[in-house]
Amino acid sequence: MNDSETISPVLEMADNSSQSVTLEGRSLILVKRRDEFFLFENICPHTRETLAPLGGSLSDDSGDLIHCQRHGAEFLAETGECVAGPCMGESLTPVGFTIAAGQIYLD
Repeated sequence: MNDSETISPVLEMADNSSQSVTLEGRSLILVKRRDEFFLFENICPHTRETLAPLGGSLSDDSGDLIHCQRHGAEFLAETGECVAGPCMGESLTPVGFTIAAGQIYLD
């Protein structure tokens, strides 16, 4: 594993939410859905720009979908697959990670 950076506070992150984070110089989206974490590159496959130019959570209330703030594309929170919007059939790029003692480690 690589060096880690603390996402503060990871373990207190609200369920069914997401947040933009920077780890090891990479712009990422951390998603917490039903007490499980998922991590993706913060790049929309439609425009190759960040999903969250406005900041805040990108998740819907159920935590099932991540919304791109630029053009409204919707991605499954667990897989990153685009299920609505201009990049249907494409996916966010997943990032391997481990959480230990409240820190996230990129694989």
